[in-house]
Amino acid sequence: MEKPSLLPLLDARLPLDEEKVAEAARLAGIPLAQAWGVVRYYPRYRGLPQGRLLVDDPVARARGFPRLLEKADGTHPPLGLEALSPIHVRVEGEKRFVEWEGRLVPFREFRLPFALGHGNRLLPPEPIQELAQYEALGGLVFLRRALENLLAPGAILEAVEEAGLLGRGGAAFPAHIKMRAVARGEAPRYLVVNADESEPGNFKDRFLLEHHPFLVLEGTLLAALATGATRVFLYVRDEFEAAILGLEKAIQQLEEARLLPVPTEVFRSGGLYICGEETALLESLEGKRAEPRLKPPFPVEKGLWGRPTLVQNVETLANLPLILKEGPGSWRQKEPKLFSISGDVAHPGLYELPLGTPLGEAVERAGGNPKGLKAVLLGGAAGVFTRDFALPLRYKGRIPLGAGAIVAFAKEVDLWEVLLGLAEFFREESCGKCFPCPLGTAVQVEMVRRRERDRDLVGHLGQALKGSLCGLGQSAYWAYQSLLEVEDAA
Repeated sequence: MEKPSLLPLLDARLPLDEEKVAEAARLAGIPLAQAWGVVRYYPRYRGLPQGRLLVDDPVARARGFPRLLEKADGTHPPLGLEALSPIHVRVEGEKRFVEWEGRLVPFREFRLPFALGHGNRLLPPEPIQELAQYEALGGLVFLRRALENLLAPGAILEAVEEAGLLGRGGAAFPAHIKMRAVARGEAPRYLVVNADESEPGNFKDRFLLEHHPFLVLEGTLLAALATGATRVFLYVRDEFEAAILGLEKAIQQLEEARLLPVPTEVFRSGGLYICGEETALLESLEGKRAEPRLKPPFPVEKGLWGRPTLVQNVETLANLPLILKEGPGSWRQKEPKLFSISGDVAHPGLYELPLGTPLGEAVERAGGNPKGLKAVLLGGAAGVFTRDFALPLRYKGRIPLGAGAIVAFAKEVDLWEVLLGLAEFFREESCGKCFPCPLGTAVQVEMVRRRERDRDLVGHLGQALKGSLCGLGQSAYWAYQSLLEVEDAA
């Protein structure tokens, strides 16, 4: 049964005190003890800054940013900006201030939202925030057809299946299988957009949300019509303020134009890495602690409030209008994928490249020189270090592609310092529900601090972490294990 979620009720009462927590618990219809468990779980209700560790991402760690920040009197920059923009320390007398370029990407080029599949660097100068602007670029054609019964739900499902669209959030599960499973379920059904992009090194979903909200929403609504979803939630990371405001404005414009077939709302996430795990996300949406559920049952069978639920990544859904426009066969030949490329490259940013592009070519597209790099971190925090620049960037390859983060490190970078940042990140972000993860990630931090290279010990650590309930713990040691392999091959 659907109930008011506790999180928005708490958000509306910040700053919290005992009386406000009790009132929120009463309105949510939950025990007071459960409400306090939620308050003590999420950083923003405990008075901690959001993104406190995500700022310390692999690029920042490689450039010594944490040490610079310790010396500065300024606050943390917005989430992830230091990965893509130059950082300067300004000195005024005895005080130091951290300065940065206040945009996600140093925009230089313009590409239309439908110019995908051609290796473009996606850098529009301004977000597409007006419905008429998006429609003038070729948008809304297929949403209008679907609303006019000229595009049947089954035809959307068939196009997604023929295109072979795989989930772009990291798991690479065939999108049509999840969609068909939800469509077969009993009503009411829900659609949840996973926009809690918390993986250090990734910024593709944030870019799409901020600059192409109508593209994301059109794909989302097409999926809702195809699956018979009666309500849509966009679960967006709380720090993405520009994205949240842009989406809310876009939803309002669609509603005013009578192009919003189902109730659609933006839900601010709990602000933790674990919220990106689909079942933990659903728990958070229901107003609980974001802890993974045991599977099965899977969300397509028993998801939000126990109903069939499609949980899908932002980039995945944004491809639906493109598949219909290009044609499934043509889209499949291109197999476009967004890659967040950062680190020691001349032009960090978001690139769209065909799947199968060699890693070295992707680095070169961003102005990097593979010969001058010590290694690349492929896949973000839950990724691996590699020097295999001939590696084709595919989901079914030898090395997991993840969500598509590529972080390049020059030869002078101390990769153990980068690894320590990743290890501390996993330790901090463990939800603590199952014992292998919180214990294993804590042990990993100490092993990395002493630069433990004993392969047997690292192997034992990996075996322990594999017993974790979700992917956070299961992947926490991948970077550690792969760094030893890179060192052995050097």
